[in-house]
Amino acid sequence: MDRIDMQILSLLEENARISIAEIGRTVSMTQPAVTERVRRLEEQGVILGYRAVLAPKKLGRGVTTFVQFKTNDCGSFERFCEESPEVLELYRTSGEYNFLMKIATATLEDFAAFQRRCSAYGFSMAMTVLAASIPGKPLTETVIGEDRAQSS
Repeated sequence: MDRIDMQILSLLEENARISIAEIGRTVSMTQPAVTERVRRLEEQGVILGYRAVLAPKKLGRGVTTFVQFKTNDCGSFERFCEESPEVLELYRTSGEYNFLMKIATATLEDFAAFQRRCSAYGFSMAMTVLAASIPGKPLTETVIGEDRAQSS
C-alpha cells in the first residue's frame, strides 16, 4: 500500500459517499485509476464495507455501556449475544475476562435488565459511558501518524 492508497482510504473513511471523481481530483488521478485502486483494496480485504454512522440517542439507545464478561461457556454466551439486540459489538479477549461487549440501551434500567439476563452465563463488570472524548478516531489517521513517526 502506498501513500495514494492511504489518501484514498482516508477520504473514504471520512466520507464513504464521496464520489470516485472527487477522490480522483483530490489525489490527482483519473477516475478509472481510482476505481481500480478501490477495487483492489476491497479485494485485499483492506476495505471491509461502507456504512452510515448513526446517532444511537436519536434512535432511542442513549446509554452506551462497555461490559467485561467472564464465562465458562463461550459458545452459549456468544449465541446469547448474537440474539440480543442490545449487543452492538463483542470481542474475545485475553485476561481475567474473556469477552468485551459494547451495549446500547434506552435507559439504565434497560441495561440492568440486560445484565440480569447475562448473569445466567457468568460474571461481568460494567462501565457506562459518560462522554465520548475521542469518538470514532479514523484508523487512517493513526496509521499515517505511525508512518510519520517511524520515518523521522
